[in-house]
Amino acid sequence: MHVISPMAMTKVRCLVPAFLLASFSANLFAEACSDSADGSLASEELYWQRLEEIRSEKDYAVDVPRGTFEASHKMEGYAAKFYYKVDVPEEYDPKKKTDLHIYLHGGVKYTSNRIPTDKMRRLKKQRVAGAISVYPTATPGRKWWYESQSKNIVEIIKIIKESYNVDENRIFLHGLSDGGGGVYYFASHVPTPFAGFIALIGSPHVLRPKHGVYGKTFPANFINKPIFAVNAKDDGFFPSKSVEKLFETLNKAGGDITFHEVRGDHWGTPWLPKKKKEYENFITKYTRNPYPDTLYWQIDEGEEFNRIHWLILSGAKGGDADSAVVATKQGNTVHLGVKNVSTVTLLISSDHFDLSQNIQVWSNDKLVFDEAIVPDARVLEKWFETDRDKSMLFAYEICLDAL
Repeated sequence: MHVISPMAMTKVRCLVPAFLLASFSANLFAEACSDSADGSLASEELYWQRLEEIRSEKDYAVDVPRGTFEASHKMEGYAAKFYYKVDVPEEYDPKKKTDLHIYLHGGVKYTSNRIPTDKMRRLKKQRVAGAISVYPTATPGRKWWYESQSKNIVEIIKIIKESYNVDENRIFLHGLSDGGGGVYYFASHVPTPFAGFIALIGSPHVLRPKHGVYGKTFPANFINKPIFAVNAKDDGFFPSKSVEKLFETLNKAGGDITFHEVRGDHWGTPWLPKKKKEYENFITKYTRNPYPDTLYWQIDEGEEFNRIHWLILSGAKGGDADSAVVATKQGNTVHLGVKNVSTVTLLISSDHFDLSQNIQVWSNDKLVFDEAIVPDARVLEKWFETDRDKSMLFAYEICLDAL
């Protein structure tokens, strides 16, 4: 399990000046979020009751589809269905937690609502044995870095978890070519559900406004999760030299990017059998920590992607377009470094904090919160409804308002 140390996070301020535009300087005062804090004994009792109910083992059906099949779903606000294919091992056992791997195809300009056979064949070569595999579809109007896909992939994960016994801390996102660009998009914008990312012959440089990317991309956000990246030396689209220095900089700043340069161009993958063994070894090393003790998060003024795990930002303040927070937790104490943020919300879990003791929050070496909190069933229900994640549940929200 990879945890970024506080020392490594301190490096972020020094070594990635292109991403951190100013020093951390905001002062904060703290209070319970007005729409969630209850404080009544009944709410606390209900919290522990509901927590046990949510955590109790669900009996997953035995007679679920296995093999490869097509599925679809609809989301509010979108007229057309979202199609995807699912591959469930014949030996799937509903009594055992199973890894989930999601594969994003390339060539999004040339794909219809269904993945073409040649793309499926190429993706299946990347498949990790024994896991449930999902193959979503992107189209010219629904590229991996559009708003629709930022919701679609998360919704598909929830759908699969309803029917199959998925290990929620062993969900990985893979991508090839344009799909690799999609992997970087989720690593920068929606990393919370994933244990790690595998990007093959893709590039974060795709994620520019001219390509219609939804929400500004901050490469410094990559440091929160492990990434396995492969790029070809003579690739005419995404050559290895175009990403190598970026990855080196991010690793010096506390990131965990395993980068491989291979011979060849963009169109063939003769290197895949060897690299597949290597990224399978990479995958075995990482299980998601649903409550990381250290987080770095940067957002733009649109606030479309303001949350990572237990940290939520709202900004920007003072007319600056970008906002960022470094958050580190030790015991029941959280230290924040805040830049250009209007409010910070901390999601408190009874798995992550000792609720019998006070919780302290420090902002720029100033104590802004020092209280015991009472778990609230409404907070538990709210975030379980949002995440549908039994391994990441919250009891309380602390709101920090910038002065």
